Amino acid sequence: MGVDLHNIDALLQEERADEAMDQLAKMTKSWDVEWRQAHAMFIQSNSMEDVDKRRTLCREALSLAESSFTTNPRSSDAAKQAAMLSGSLSESSSSSLEQMKIGVVFKKYLDAAIELMAEPDMVCLHMRGRFSYKVASLSFVERTVACKLVGSLPSCSYDDAIKDLLAADSIESTLENDFILGKAYLGKGDKKMARLYLTRVLEYMSESAIHEEMKEEAKKKLTKL
Repeated sequence: MGVDLHNIDALLQEERADEAMDQLAKMTKSWDVEWRQAHAMFIQSNSMEDVDKRRTLCREALSLAESSFTTNPRSSDAAKQAAMLSGSLSESSSSSLEQMKIGVVFKKYLDAAIELMAEPDMVCLHMRGRFSYKVASLSFVERTVACKLVGSLPSCSYDDAIKDLLAADSIESTLENDFILGKAYLGKGDKKMARLYLTRVLEYMSESAIHEEMKEEAKKKLTKL
């Protein structure tokens, strides 16, 4: 089984999700099969244009990742997949209530993944920093409403966001990470550091429409600093 799982990991690394799923379907159900199935389904979902179908697949994948983590709560891989899938469901939801509810689940799995990993993971650190920024930037009214809807929100500050985002940056610098870092420093009131990271955003080559939107927002914020 070990060799087979290594082959599947190679397929997932290359995002050959369909081939990975075919091989996984032939294996006996286990926690280390389930999180890999969840990973493959997450990759498949990213290529789906139909939002409803994408969300349905992500829910199925999240159930597998959660089952894997329940069976082996020391698996950072299972926790990471559960975090990525719940994050995807939260971002694609049109319901503020659902976004908040899933957001709490997202943070739980992120914390677990980061704690369990032998080496720091750039993606997980960025996602947690991004989440902390989002919670820290809620207005008093938004925070009050959120607490009424979901009971309570994780305690997150701009400093929490900055700490994780800087850790992510030490592993790999990306446009998205610098963009959130700049906004976190701005939220904290540190204009000097905000200017540094928002300026860095403009130095990247854009690889998507989202990158262009981030660069435009960074430009607007810089004109006000």
